[in-house]
Amino acid sequence: MKRHLLTLAIAATLLPLAAQAAPRVYGQLNLSVDYMDSDVTAPSADTWELNSNSSRVGVKGAEKLTEEYTAVYKMEWEVNGDVGGADLKARERYIGIKHYQWGTIRLGNIDAPFKNAEDDVDMFNDLTHLDMGNFIYGQNRLANSINYVSPKFLDVFGANITLQPGEGNTATPSAGATVNENHLADGYSTALSYEDDSLYLSFAMDKEITNMDAMRFNARYKMGDMMLSGMYQMAEPTKGANAQEDSFVVSGSYKMDMMTFRGEVLVSNKETGLNTDMDTTLIGVGIDYNITENTKVFGNLANTKVAATGAADTTTTYLGVGTEVRF
Repeated sequence: MKRHLLTLAIAATLLPLAAQAAPRVYGQLNLSVDYMDSDVTAPSADTWELNSNSSRVGVKGAEKLTEEYTAVYKMEWEVNGDVGGADLKARERYIGIKHYQWGTIRLGNIDAPFKNAEDDVDMFNDLTHLDMGNFIYGQNRLANSINYVSPKFLDVFGANITLQPGEGNTATPSAGATVNENHLADGYSTALSYEDDSLYLSFAMDKEITNMDAMRFNARYKMGDMMLSGMYQMAEPTKGANAQEDSFVVSGSYKMDMMTFRGEVLVSNKETGLNTDMDTTLIGVGIDYNITENTKVFGNLANTKVAATGAADTTTTYLGVGTEVRF
């Protein structure tokens, strides 16, 4: 009898914990062997690398508070799948409250709405050398984020807004930074979107984010197994020596059984000084072989050309094969 009473007492103690939703551990390992042939170093430079392409591990979850409110949380770290030593670089992490009808407010280190508005346009996303963040502005994850994500209005319209306090930044203008910023929204990033089963449209804007103002327009259309995407953006410095930029990206993919074929063209023009321009062009293709829903092998072939005023043009060819496992 005492043994049964002890069992009931332990069960009663653990019942509130069991009622909470357990956090989910997740992640991905993405490793590739990459060959680069570049004429940046005269006469040429050939390089072999093993790269960990934004491999990561994280924990996230949600806990129902009432019939209307849910607590949400996430902590994510970048891991080095190709080397030992220092690891666990901070990625996105936040805590928030979600209302079933009003949307979600999150606090933390969060991907900018401007960044999220890219949708699926980057066919080389996460790759060490080919991710579009290597060539254009806008792929920011914002510390000190106060973020609001709306529910889908009419099942198709959405809004994502982040305010970023300056927190008393007193850096000097010569460092290209803001000065004496102490407001709730010294910088903000906003994205408005429309999405149905086949069409995605978005407009995003950054204001005083990393000392840049920017606008981004995105479109994506799905036709069965084919997807076409396009993006155009403008960015200009608010202070400091950042380059003014005009860029566009067009891309597409086609799924055929277990294979996905990808292609992308990126063109960026940056004014790096008085009467000085730098034009970057990326043309690339790739193929994925999806072994399972969470495991694939892939290959990429791309070429970049950089033409800068007063300098010789430089070209780099990238060839890589790799594998990705999500869990």
